[in-house]
Amino acid sequence: MNAHSIVVAGLLLAAGSAHAVTTIFSDDFNASVSGLNVVPTGWTVTDGTVDVVSGSYCLTGLCVDLDGSTSNAGILSRDISLTGGLTYTLGFDLSGNKRGGTDNITVAFGGSSTTFTALASNAPYAHFTLDLTPASDGLYAISFSNAGGDNVGALLENISI
Repeated sequence: MNAHSIVVAGLLLAAGSAHAVTTIFSDDFNASVSGLNVVPTGWTVTDGTVDVVSGSYCLTGLCVDLDGSTSNAGILSRDISLTGGLTYTLGFDLSGNKRGGTDNITVAFGGSSTTFTALASNAPYAHFTLDLTPASDGLYAISFSNAGGDNVGALLENISI
């Protein structure tokens, strides 16, 4: 292989590995109204409640306490339109509840899911990701569920896809 062939092969390899990164959805919950048992703007809550809170609990502005104030933690969800064959990354910031105890959180993105077990109340915010490559075009759900029902849930903020 001559020097010209090596350069061309390298350029083709580099071009084939380049990926465009575009944010198709983001929510920091700051467009929502703060309050107990409040459904954040654009979201759905089933099987219980969540709270939209502010202050020292949040990184900035507002965040969601995933175990509302009815002793029945809700499932926070929304549907996102995705294109089949592309890989999407759900990113989010999650912390312990700041008021004692531990929480178990299940995060689902289409057919992918992960559970954070025994997230301690003193756990600081950390950024997490979950990938999904849908097989076909369509609506895919993202959801966050706090196990329990003691009115003290993990805190969620800064969601993006």
